[in-house]
Amino acid sequence: MREVARGVGFLLHIPAVMALLSMPVAFFAGEHWGLTGLGLTAALALVIGQGLRLLGRGAQTFHRYQSMQIAGISWLLIAILGAIPFFVSALLAPAASSASAAMDVFQAPVFALFESTSGFTSTGLTVVARASELPAHIQWWRSLSEWIGGIGVILLLVAILPAERGALNLYFSEAREEKILPTVKSTVRAIWLIYLGFTLFGIGLLWLAGEPLWRAVNHGMTAIATGGFTITDDSLMSTSASVQLAYMPLMLIGAISFLVHYRLLVERPGWRVIGQSTELRLLFWIALGGVLLLWAERWFSIGETGGVATAFVWLSALTTAGFASSDLALWMDGPLLLVLVAVLMGGMAGSTSGGVKLLRVGLLLKDLQGQLRGFRASRHELVMVHYEGARVSPHHIAELGRIAARLVGLFMLLWLLGVFVMLHLLPDDVRLAHVFFDTASALFNSGLSTGIAGPAMNTGAAVVLSVLMLLGRLEIFPLLVLAGWAFGRR
Repeated sequence: MREVARGVGFLLHIPAVMALLSMPVAFFAGEHWGLTGLGLTAALALVIGQGLRLLGRGAQTFHRYQSMQIAGISWLLIAILGAIPFFVSALLAPAASSASAAMDVFQAPVFALFESTSGFTSTGLTVVARASELPAHIQWWRSLSEWIGGIGVILLLVAILPAERGALNLYFSEAREEKILPTVKSTVRAIWLIYLGFTLFGIGLLWLAGEPLWRAVNHGMTAIATGGFTITDDSLMSTSASVQLAYMPLMLIGAISFLVHYRLLVERPGWRVIGQSTELRLLFWIALGGVLLLWAERWFSIGETGGVATAFVWLSALTTAGFASSDLALWMDGPLLLVLVAVLMGGMAGSTSGGVKLLRVGLLLKDLQGQLRGFRASRHELVMVHYEGARVSPHHIAELGRIAARLVGLFMLLWLLGVFVMLHLLPDDVRLAHVFFDTASALFNSGLSTGIAGPAMNTGAAVVLSVLMLLGRLEIFPLLVLAGWAFGRR
């Protein structure tokens, strides 16, 4: 237990530092009443974090099981600590001001926790009706939580702390798939440098595209994090087609694995070598083919394709960026369910995207291809399939496919369970397609919504969606391990 206390104690320093760095935003924006919530967050996180560190003195190297406990407990506590600025600022906001009206929803602790969870899991579902009227420090806090959550709080910790053997277990406990460099610390530092560089690039691109600087800063952070929080009232529905086009490469960058980014920027092997990645090719073809299919579906449904806005919705769903260029509540079930397929798949493993990941989709497709070839093969024919630029046996692919199918199946079961529970918490007149869509959006950390997830939902639905967001962000197992430990089972 000392190892778990020590790991959690270190991780709680991250929201403390975030709150301290956010206090100048409140000060220079003239929102001095906002300093209270940020200061309280920093103080509580430091006190609890240091206390847990003291309890963990003499701890040994933690292993995979303990790392999952650390990840589960830390994400729960960080979401709770991250809710404090929302709740306290809502209570202290000047009466009869636009900020006070926009913050009213956060006077309910459940909704403050929902917003914090959505931010740190880089989901983007929100209970805010008028984000443009939020105080500047809350706008910044939402964006910063998504930016940190997109890359992962554990990655930030591993980048700062001295190297130790337990770092690898912590790294994998946050749903990471591979190392880029020989050590975890060098891998994490490379990821952070790439992430920071792309964030600055995104801010500059959006500013040059015509976004105001404050909006470019906030949206540049949430676009790279594939988060979806905006400081506008209608996401990106009112932006021009040219501005929406500027967001598209940022969403795709966020959905591409950091391993691919590293190889392109540092190793520079050429596009031909990079193109051997099954997962990257899938991302390209699903992005392109999905846009064409969605255009066709909308043409047959309503007689128009929707142009750039429709393409934007597809890419936002596939990358789980969560930005909306169209009101999905008005869409017919056919096009909406197509978008849902993109939400389920998500981006590449090792990226900031949610979903089941294209790595697993690719493995399942390759496993299917191998089985079909095996059925056609003659008795003595050697069957091989191409995977990641190499020829491998169907048996090897089948082993990997079984691992992928296990997690995908668990995701599907949780999704259906979530839908079942949500049906008991929502009004009877809510469309079933909308329930499926918003529940999937929470579990797969997409952020797109048909309107179910919003200021009008009841507290029970907010709690269910918050749990689903955490399960999806950590890819289920850390929270299941934590639940088993809480009930006395390993």
